[in-house]
Amino acid sequence: MSEAPAKKAKLEARSITIGTDMISSVITLQKARPWYMDDKEGSNLAKDNEVSLKEIFDGSKVAVFGVPAPFTGTCTNEHWPGYNENADAILKEADKLICYAVSDPYAHHAWGKALGNDFSKIEFLADDDGSFAKAYGLEFDCNVVSLGTRAKRFSMFVDNGNVKFFQLVEDAKKDAATLLQGIKDLKDE
Repeated sequence: MSEAPAKKAKLEARSITIGTDMISSVITLQKARPWYMDDKEGSNLAKDNEVSLKEIFDGSKVAVFGVPAPFTGTCTNEHWPGYNENADAILKEADKLICYAVSDPYAHHAWGKALGNDFSKIEFLADDDGSFAKAYGLEFDCNVVSLGTRAKRFSMFVDNGNVKFFQLVEDAKKDAATLLQGIKDLKDE
């Protein structure tokens, strides 16, 4: 088994809590994208498609929902639909809405496309090596169903790099409404 790049290997596992600083991390995610057949369409190189947590969260209000895997039952039939239905309401409270998964960026993009996702509303970002999940203690073993290591189902709201709301999700159908209410409750504090 090969080791992760040095910048990712030195990270200590920790969990996400209220106040966690997301922008100081060196972790990068990949923009979900199709496989480009030539350079005129775009680049397939990881370095050309990486997005740092600083780029994602710095100066923005960001709602994130994490799914274990694209094309799986609960993710497809229960988790994403709630966010699709609530996207406009969430985007009244947040600058960005992101669907995160431990996945290659091509499968994550294909899943979004198969769902009919509006990528201008819900951005799909892939954790191609699971470094985000591992660094924040969200990884879990899905080998029993041939999925390898994945991320636990979660949602969070991050304001200018600081986590303001975080939860591990127990009911995927209700998660979008729960996150939206959590964001609204923060405004009342």
